[in-house]
Amino acid sequence: MNEDVDSLEGLVTHHPGANRRIRMEDGVIQGAENPHRRSHAFIGGDFEEIIDSRVDKYGSLDRDQVLLVKDFILEDPSPARGKSARSVGVPSPVDGYISRISAAAGMVEISDHADGRVLARVRHMSDLRVQVGQSVAYGQTLGVQDNLGLGLRSGQAVHVHMEVDTRLYREYANYLADLASGRLPVQDALRNGVRPQVALDDGTFRLGESHPRIAGLQRVMHGEGYRAADGGPLDRDGVYRPSMQGALLDFQRAHGIPQTGDIDPATLRFAPGPRRRDRDLADRFEPGRPMPREAGPATAPGHPDHPDHRGLLPPEADPPVNRKGTVPATGGMLDRVLPALEQRDPDAITRALSDLARSDGMQAWLERGRTALDLQQPPAADSAHARTPEPLFRG
Repeated sequence: MNEDVDSLEGLVTHHPGANRRIRMEDGVIQGAENPHRRSHAFIGGDFEEIIDSRVDKYGSLDRDQVLLVKDFILEDPSPARGKSARSVGVPSPVDGYISRISAAAGMVEISDHADGRVLARVRHMSDLRVQVGQSVAYGQTLGVQDNLGLGLRSGQAVHVHMEVDTRLYREYANYLADLASGRLPVQDALRNGVRPQVALDDGTFRLGESHPRIAGLQRVMHGEGYRAADGGPLDRDGVYRPSMQGALLDFQRAHGIPQTGDIDPATLRFAPGPRRRDRDLADRFEPGRPMPREAGPATAPGHPDHPDHRGLLPPEADPPVNRKGTVPATGGMLDRVLPALEQRDPDAITRALSDLARSDGMQAWLERGRTALDLQQPPAADSAHARTPEPLFRG
């Protein structure tokens, strides 16, 4: 069933019915639609379909690039007599260069320049209005909203299918907001001169992005014993790849912050950025004046080591997005204790043991232990207050 939306976050997962059982286990997406031909990930607190180099049929994406896939419907509020409300031009979501067209699939690909990085793809359009090699401006009509490439009869399931680079998430959100508000009208003639809104930096890095701050977080997570989905060590090169998703979600959950799957400001608090050196402007020794010293290593206020944070963690963690499948519930936690012990790092050991104590598996073992101790207690003198022992295991 279709419903009105006014934001990118309001759009549901691509093909929600076919992905109703989607989940993550041990860092790997399970239950998704056609996993051999489609890729999925956890972005913005929800499971989403993505296009990455594994499933890119055109082979034009960069190695670690990710496109976010969304469907939506445009309608003309006052269509001409005898014309469908959905027979409207699809405005370009970005400025760019037309790098590829597939007329049969109604697909237009936009890159930043010739032989450059793909910015967006729009599919299922008819009456394409652009050609390979030309420049395109924000809001310029690419083609008419339709259902080409789906094998459906005319007028059935007419919609926009759009794939946008995750680096342009904020620009994508602004584009959808412009469409919803009417700032970017569906009527071609009314779009002239409309320019994109300034995309404000939200301090968040999403799947497929790279940055030195991501590398800093990867080093912190590696030091705490988090592992990639294949069980190997995390990459520490500053690129956020799918293999890191499960570990990131576990890290967010263990540290008491929302499991968004994005490297957001709340998560980056645990990996402080480099500090500038406080130095004497003259940068030379002067008699009677102490030499400037490098500041000591910072401890993020939200880091588990910080007393202002550890005491604020909830007694019970939120249900995990990254569920545990074939491995024991405490296996991942124990894997984090061992590297800390090998490194003989007291801080890492403290963090790992604290997280182990709060894990679901450890809480279950503790509860079993308490029950076993209760069973060893002598019966109460007053039979009216005696209770029947509960079984250790329920069948």
